[in-house]
Amino acid sequence: MENDKQQHNLSRYQRPFNKFRCGRAAEWNRPCELGPYVSGRCGGTKECAPAKLGDRWECRRSALYGGPCKEGPGSDGTCAHIHPPCRPTRSLRSLRGILTVCAFSLVVAIIALTLTIGGEARNSIIDAGGLTNKHSNLASVRGCVACHNVHDQDAGDWLLAAFHETDMTEQCLDCHQFGGDARLGHNAKFAADSRATECVMCHTEHIGEDANIKLMSNSQCDVCHEVKISAFDKNHPEFGPMYPHDGRTAVRFDHFSHLSKHFLIPRNIDLAPQQCVSCHQTKSAEKVVKPAGYDEMCADCHTGDITGAELVLLSLPEFEFDHAHQETIAEVCEPTLEEWESTQETLVEMADAMETGGSYKPEGTERDEDAYGDEDDYGDEDDYGDEDDYGDEDNYGDEDDGEYLSVSENKLSKMNAYLLGVPYDDMDGYSKSMQDFVARLADEGPAPVAEMINERARAPISGMLLSGLSPELVTRMACAWANNYEFVPRIEHELGGWHVDESGLSLRYAPAGHGDSVAKSWINFALFSMTEEGDDYANYAESMRQTLLFNPVPGKRFGACTKCHAISDDSGTLNVEWRYRRSEARPYTNYSHKVHFAILNPEGVSLTDPDRGCRTCHKINDEATYGDAFDQSSSHKFQSNFSPVALDTCAQCHDDKQAPQNCQLCHVYHLEPSVDLRIEQHDQLP
Repeated sequence: MENDKQQHNLSRYQRPFNKFRCGRAAEWNRPCELGPYVSGRCGGTKECAPAKLGDRWECRRSALYGGPCKEGPGSDGTCAHIHPPCRPTRSLRSLRGILTVCAFSLVVAIIALTLTIGGEARNSIIDAGGLTNKHSNLASVRGCVACHNVHDQDAGDWLLAAFHETDMTEQCLDCHQFGGDARLGHNAKFAADSRATECVMCHTEHIGEDANIKLMSNSQCDVCHEVKISAFDKNHPEFGPMYPHDGRTAVRFDHFSHLSKHFLIPRNIDLAPQQCVSCHQTKSAEKVVKPAGYDEMCADCHTGDITGAELVLLSLPEFEFDHAHQETIAEVCEPTLEEWESTQETLVEMADAMETGGSYKPEGTERDEDAYGDEDDYGDEDDYGDEDDYGDEDNYGDEDDGEYLSVSENKLSKMNAYLLGVPYDDMDGYSKSMQDFVARLADEGPAPVAEMINERARAPISGMLLSGLSPELVTRMACAWANNYEFVPRIEHELGGWHVDESGLSLRYAPAGHGDSVAKSWINFALFSMTEEGDDYANYAESMRQTLLFNPVPGKRFGACTKCHAISDDSGTLNVEWRYRRSEARPYTNYSHKVHFAILNPEGVSLTDPDRGCRTCHKINDEATYGDAFDQSSSHKFQSNFSPVALDTCAQCHDDKQAPQNCQLCHVYHLEPSVDLRIEQHDQLP
C-alpha cells in the first residue's frame, strides 16, 4: 500500500464515508486539521481546540501543522490563530449517492409516465429498437410480452423487474429447440467443469430487421476455448488421424479393388464408371456427396449375384430307416381330380391302341432312333449286371431288413434343422423328426413351417417370410418326399420366388431382384433369431446365421445381401443397414462440397474435373484393410479406402490472403438446432 495514497501525512480526518471535504484542500491541496462538520459547515476557522490544564490553557495544534504555537491560547481559551471559514465541497462518495438517487427517481418517474400515457405513445417511448425478421414476425402477434413477461404487468412489477436479472434463455426456449442442454456450451457437457451459458452472451436483439444475430466473431469463441487460435493456417490443431472418415459406411464398396481389378476385367470395361461423378451425385452435394442408387451403379454387374443366391428352406435328407406312417401318407396323398382325370384319359388311349393293334406311347416319350443309335451301342444286358445286384423289390422300405434305400444322400439344410431344433448332420438325430414333419406338410401344407417360424421368432411374422408360397406346391412336394420320390414340378421355375430345385429334393426361394422383401425378411429373421443362454437351439441358430449371412463360399450367401450391406450392433442389437446412412460423426463441423466445386485447386485444376479434381483432397489408400471392417459388427472399427485429409490440404487456400478462415466457416455452435413450427403459424402460438 502506498504510504501517502490517503494523504495521512496531510490530514487526520479524511475518511471514505465523509460527505464533505475541506475547501482549502480543493483549492490548495492542503486541508485544515479539523475539517468540515457533518452538515457541511467549515470546521477549520481555528487551528486547534485549546485544552485547560488546571488554571491554564494549552495549545493542542498537531505536529502535522507545526505543533503548539508560540502565542498559545488566550486567557479565555480561544485559539490565537483564527482564519476565515472555507467553503467545503462534497466528496466523490456523496456525489455518487446523489446521482444514484436521481437516476432511481428518474427511472421511477419514466415508468410511471409510460404507464400513465399508455397506447402507442407508451410503446414509442419504451421501444428498444427493431427486431430481426423472424422475431418481428413473432412479436407482431403477441407483442413485447412474447419475450418480456413483465411488459403487460403493473408498475410494481416493472419496478421489481428493474432490480431483477431476467432469464432470457427461458424465453428463447419457447420456440428454439436443441439436441442437448441449451444452457451448456455447444449444447453438450464436454468436461466436468463445463460452464453455463446464456443466449444473450452471443446473440443481441433490437439491432434492426436485417441484422444477422447468428454471426459470431473469433474472439467470442476464444472466451470459452482454452486453445486460442490466431489463424487457421497458423496454429489450428491438426485434424484427426481418420478425418473425415470416422466410421464404417452402411454399404460395402471397395474403391481400390474395383478400380484396380474388377473394372479392368474385359467384360466389365464398358460397364465401369469413367469418373467419380458417374456414381456420386454432385447436384445435391453438401457436407457429403451421396452416391447414386443400386439400379444406376451396381445392377449391371451384380443382379445375377442376388437372384442366384437362393435360400434353402426345406430339404429332404438321407434316411437310414423309413419312420413314416404309410397308411396316413396314402390317405393324405390321394390323387387329385386333375390327376384322376389324366389317368382315365391315359387308360382310354391305351385301350384304343390295343383294339387297333397298335402300340401306346405316352406323350413326350417318342425318340428318334437315329439320334439314340442302335441298341447294340448300349451294350449287352450283362454289362449292366444282374437284377440280383440291385436287390429284391421286397427289400425296399422294409425297416426290419435294415435296407431302406433313401432317394436322397444330402444333409438336412441348416434352416430346416434350426426350425426343427435338430442337428443338420446327425441322421439319427433328425430322421424321426423330419419324417414326421414331412407327413405334416403333406397334410397341412405350409402351416407347420409358419408355426415353427413364429415360435422361433416369438412373433407372428411368418406371413412376410412365406409370402407367395403355394400350399399346393408344398403338399405335392411333401407327398413325393413321404413316398421316397424326387418331386418333379409341372411348371419350371424361371422368374424367382418359391420353387423346388432340379433335383426335386429341396424347397428354395430365389430373390426376384435387389430389395426383394421376402429375402430381406429372412435376413432379418436370421439376424434376430432369439435364443436364451444355454438354449438347445443356440448352436443350430448360430449355424443357420453363419450360412445365410456370412457364408464365405461365393454365391452361397442368401441374396448376396450381407456381401454389401453391413451388419452393426452399435445400438446394442444386431441390425442390417439396408439403406444409405449419412455419417453422424462431427456434428459441429460444416463443409460444403458444392461451394468447392466452383473453384480451382492450387494447381489451377477445377475441383469438378472428373479425374484430378476430386483427388485434390481424396487420395486412395491402397494399403488400407477396408474389407476387414465388414467382417465384424462395430461400425467404429474401420479403415477407409482413402487417406485422411490433412490440415495442410485446406490451408493451401484458407489463409490470410485467399479464402476466409473464420471459425464459423467450418464450425457450427448449436447441436441439432430446430424451431417450433408454430412460430410460423400465428393462430397456434401459445
